[in-house]
Amino acid sequence: MGRRHTDNYTFLTQAPAHRVILTMAVPTIITMLVTSLYNIADTFFVGQLDTQSTAAVGVVFPVMFFIQAFGFFFGHGSGNYISRELGARRHGNAETMASTGFVYSLVAGIVAMVVGLSMIKTLAVWLGSTPTILPYNESYMSIILLGSPFMTASLTINNQMRLQGNASYAMYGIISGAVLNVVLDPVFIFVFDMGVAGAAVATVTGQVVGFFVLLAMSRRGENIRLDIRRFSPRLAYLKEIVYGGSPSLSRQGLGCMAVMMLNVAASEYGDAAIAAMSIVSRITMF
Repeated sequence: MGRRHTDNYTFLTQAPAHRVILTMAVPTIITMLVTSLYNIADTFFVGQLDTQSTAAVGVVFPVMFFIQAFGFFFGHGSGNYISRELGARRHGNAETMASTGFVYSLVAGIVAMVVGLSMIKTLAVWLGSTPTILPYNESYMSIILLGSPFMTASLTINNQMRLQGNASYAMYGIISGAVLNVVLDPVFIFVFDMGVAGAAVATVTGQVVGFFVLLAMSRRGENIRLDIRRFSPRLAYLKEIVYGGSPSLSRQGLGCMAVMMLNVAASEYGDAAIAAMSIVSRITMF
């Protein structure tokens, strides 16, 4: 394993700049664009149902944004440390951190799921749901929350692989999930007549499949193999995650708060205003 990491490090430090850019930047750009499709696909298909369904997806968007924030937090926090340790040829520390960051992200996703489901109606109201949107909101959000552990863990693995210098492998998992989501959306929404719940099922299915693809990709090439037996509860590793991941958590967290506050403000003008904000926020994020 050490040999593979050394070869990857040598490529990143000694290869021509244009090769490094093509290898690292292009897959990363594609990954970020495809990630946006998760948010846009549901809005596009749900928008063909009714105003309340479109608004419900918009109200739940901050929840997804919040869950993604923790995926980036653990992914960037552990990935930054992994990158430094690989450069210093301390592969054992890098392997321990990879598994530690992965386990923490999985646990965070489970906590978000349990807390969210236990207070789903209250949470919907806090997020700006109106009485007419609430039934659609609960239906959509209850299913989305079930995918929280897969979402946080997927983003963590994705960022760990990118910061190891293997952006192409990271891209495969995200793309597979997003493409499946887009394909399944019209099937569940219109063919199975599940409405807004169908959009949520399609999204979670894409996330689950993407997670397992990323898990498989993490065992290929020069990537560090994830092994939960290498998880370490040592405070030193948690501190490294906090130091490296806090900027991402703050940025995503503030974005979550901004969208939530806009939805609350828009709710004063009715369901159509929230639906409009839902569509505009997706386009802005893309």
